[in-house]
Amino acid sequence: MRVKVYDDNGEQRSYTIHPKDYQDTNKDTISFIESDTKESNLLKLIELFYSNSKAILYDKNNKQIEHILHGMDLQRFLQYDFSFIYFTSGTTGSPVGALKTKENLLSELKELTKLLSSYEIKKVVVTVPFIHFYGSLLGALYPLLNDIDIVIKEHFLPNDLLDMCDEHTMIVTTPLYIKSLNRLETKKDLHKTIFLSSTAPLFPEIAKEFHEKFNTDVIQIFGSTETGGIAYKYNDDPYWTPISTVEISQNNEGELKVTSPFVSNTLFEDKFKNTNNMIQTFDYIEIQDERFKLIGRSSQIIKIAGKRYSTIQIENLLEKEQDIEKAVVFVTSNKDALRGEELNITLQTQKNITQKDIKNILKKEFANIRFSIKLKLVDTIQTSSVGKKMLIQ
Repeated sequence: MRVKVYDDNGEQRSYTIHPKDYQDTNKDTISFIESDTKESNLLKLIELFYSNSKAILYDKNNKQIEHILHGMDLQRFLQYDFSFIYFTSGTTGSPVGALKTKENLLSELKELTKLLSSYEIKKVVVTVPFIHFYGSLLGALYPLLNDIDIVIKEHFLPNDLLDMCDEHTMIVTTPLYIKSLNRLETKKDLHKTIFLSSTAPLFPEIAKEFHEKFNTDVIQIFGSTETGGIAYKYNDDPYWTPISTVEISQNNEGELKVTSPFVSNTLFEDKFKNTNNMIQTFDYIEIQDERFKLIGRSSQIIKIAGKRYSTIQIENLLEKEQDIEKAVVFVTSNKDALRGEELNITLQTQKNITQKDIKNILKKEFANIRFSIKLKLVDTIQTSSVGKKMLIQ
């Protein structure tokens, strides 16, 4: 297989990858793959995968993770079986280190290969960083183990991406690029190209528009760093299909429980924790037959007139307004609030928006608005390297 690199200045170069060129070192040392260029991160990832070394992958711009790594004895990790350690972004709490064994990775890659086999993929174009689990697994290891060429560019513009959509191409990307491609005036028949999207919700109307505009499929992958892939769906389908070998169930609150060979058996958050390959998530789901509908996380759910709504739906509604560039919404407990809960809303906007304005916007979708709102206006809502909105407290 080959790795083809497009520079932002128009230059190109390629690397031919031969697994036999890498020595099996099996060192009892830990290497680091920090956020650098996609090119250097990918080549280092390939080298360490074939040499059976241990590595920690992380975003060096995430100061929480930097603090964790600098404040502990890394030799403690060597007590555990793993190939790579991936840290969650910390957008919903403290970063958690997920220790992934070769078995975790290979078992998930086997199932993903089955899922994608009908597309006869010959080239994988990757817009996401390789330091994140999604980028590593589907952008690097999937093509690597299936002898498929990888194409990368440090900074893709939407038109760049469209130009690379040849026959039998898979684009590993995020909802941000799907939205950006929808905004292009250019249309192109991409029925022999497929798109994978993960890291954040892709709203049904956006997926439907993309599917119809470009005559192609978006396969959305639902999962997490800790669990690995959980389920997939096509385009604007409201229901997720669990990946084969993944078992889903619910606790008494209706939250998703995942048992899977992809789940990290060891997690690190202040101390090491054994999961027994099972993780209880905070995601509310509705199961129908063998599929499920994702309602939202418990910290992102509010009841309106007895019905549960996700705060992501509210973010989407707010971001449709011309004067609101980004919105982050979550539910917090407030003993002084009439109903014990309030919507904590942060907006990136240049306009002086009030709580009354917010309630008027939300009344377009929700007729019965009686909850408290805590509103904050900021110049910038930061995003992670895969486009997740982050609030720096």
